[in-house]
Amino acid sequence: MKTIVSFDQIGYEQTINSLRTNVSKLTKCLDYIEVITGSRSLKTLAEISDFICSQTKFKNIFLSATLLEVDQEYKYLEDNLDTINHEVIEYVDNVPTIKESVLKATKESHTEYLQDKFAHDYELLNKAIELLNKVSNSNLVNCLKSDHNKKFTINLFQLNNSDRI
Repeated sequence: MKTIVSFDQIGYEQTINSLRTNVSKLTKCLDYIEVITGSRSLKTLAEISDFICSQTKFKNIFLSATLLEVDQEYKYLEDNLDTINHEVIEYVDNVPTIKESVLKATKESHTEYLQDKFAHDYELLNKAIELLNKVSNSNLVNCLKSDHNKKFTINLFQLNNSDRI
């Protein structure tokens, strides 16, 4: 099992919000496509334009959309339909949602794990913590000292006089 060092909660939430905005855009586009065509299925902007123009027999899409009173819906589709990232969306009961695999990958990308080369040291330090927490007086931990070679020893003088402090 990997040991988590840190988790970028803010970055994760920003990414999730971006993914939710993507789904919201798609949902609104589907709503507007349904208003315009009567069918709630994803279509290209060209297909929607052709549908609108076929209803009015005019070649000008904006005049046709205005005549059919769907100009605002068409404008939204024109601005947003091609900006949706469909690769991160799946349909559950015909409702667009963020793919579970994308959610997992997003969480993973915002999580930092302990490097494998430090796993053994981590285990040893955990054992040391376990033992140090058993010392009768937590101030006695200060009796440990490190020499110039980074080897730990016990300051016996300090330990012997610890009850006087």
